[in-house]
Parts: sequence; C-alpha cells; structure tokens
Amino acid sequence: MAKKASSQLWLQGRVPSGYWDRVTNRKAYMRWLAKELGYKKTEDWYQVSKQDFHVRSGGGLLANYYHDSPQQAVLAHFPEYEWRPWLFRSTSQGFWQDKKNRLAYMDWLGEHLGLKSLEDWYQVSRSHFHTNHGGGMLANYYGDSVFRALREYAPKKKWVPWRFATVPQGFWKEQKNRQTYLRWLGKELGYDKPSDWYKLTRQHFSENHGEALFATYYNGSIMKALKDYRPSQKWSADRLREARKE
Repeated sequence: MAKKASSQLWLQGRVPSGYWDRVTNRKAYMRWLAKELGYKKTEDWYQVSKQDFHVRSGGGLLANYYHDSPQQAVLAHFPEYEWRPWLFRSTSQGFWQDKKNRLAYMDWLGEHLGLKSLEDWYQVSRSHFHTNHGGGMLANYYGDSVFRALREYAPKKKWVPWRFATVPQGFWKEQKNRQTYLRWLGKELGYDKPSDWYKLTRQHFSENHGEALFATYYNGSIMKALKDYRPSQKWSADRLREARKE
C-alpha cells in the first residue's frame, strides 16, 4: 500500500520540482484519474472538466503543462485517437478562430445529421448547432446564421437565404434583399410580364419561404410588396382587386 502511495506523489501534497516534466509521471496521473472518474472507454474523456483535475491534485499539472485546458491534456495523452474537440465541455481558447476547425465541425455535423447532399443543409436550423456543440461557433463567427456558416463551408454553391428556417438578422431590412427575393419568386411562379404580378397572393409568399417578409415588412399588403419590388412601375389598385375576383 505504501508503495502505491509513493508512486502517486500528487496525493501527498506538492510534488517535487520537475516531477511533471517526466512524461511517465503525467501518464501515470492520467491513468489514475481515469480510474477515479470511472472512465472505461477513451471517449469518456469528453466529460472531463477543469474541476476534475483541480479537486484531484492535478491543478498544477493542468495549468503548467496544458494551459489549464483539459482538452489539451487528453489530446496529449491519447494522440492516436481521432478526437472531435467540440465534444469536450469547452474548446481550447482560440479554437474556433482557425478556419480549418470550423470546416471540420461542419463536416462532422453534416455526417452526424445524416445529410447526403448540400441541398440537405437547408433543413438545418440554429437549434441543430446549439444542440450539437456548435452554438458558440455559430453565434460568435456567423452571427448565429446558418446561411453565413454555409457560405464559408461551401462557397461555390449559390445559397438561397430564405430557404433556411431563418434569414440572417436584419436581412429583410435591406431593399435589395427584398427585391432579390421577389425576383426569385417571380421566376418560381413563372411570371414573365408585369401584369402577371397582379395574381400574386399571400399564399405565394407562405409557400415560398416569404411569410415573415410578407407579414413583417409588407404588413400583409400585396400592393406594398409590388411597390417595393418595382417602385417605378405604376401599379393599379383596381387591377389588383379585379385579379382577386377572378
């Protein structure tokens, strides 16, 4: 028993100077910590926290050799394992600043959600990020916008902002964005000439990802939408009413 205690000097108070410099001592501590925490599988280490080290005589080791990062300690102890850093309780400081880490997360999230093609990303919402360890990244680097995240992830694809569950904050405030949407909507509805627009209804907005735009910025008014789309066009309220009767 005395022999076992002597091999775990961290339990006896301050360890001798240079003790943690030896890789064998650091490994011995990590093996002991795993037993203390009841870890059976390598992936159990995703649960480890700073407190787990500090209350088990490993605070000095963590602070001086791993920048007070449990994640760095684990990665150093199991360098051969394919870790997903975002699955830890917290990522290392500055982790998300590296673009390759953000792209790696996006690869993983797509696989985790079972997405088969880029088109499938339109089904993904902010909640998918926030419930899958990517909420901080999305909020801090993309303004909590899935659209902006995907513009970086797959820049060659022409993403359509309104096809996502929500558009980027402030998106509809810009007239050019509203006009771009209406131009797209006209193509979707097969409108070839100005007179076709008198057939436009609220249902066309709701069925084509524009319900929020119609309700918030046009106050439910087709005429407001038409004037916003083509301000120079002389729109007739009478023709619009006639079209509703047909």
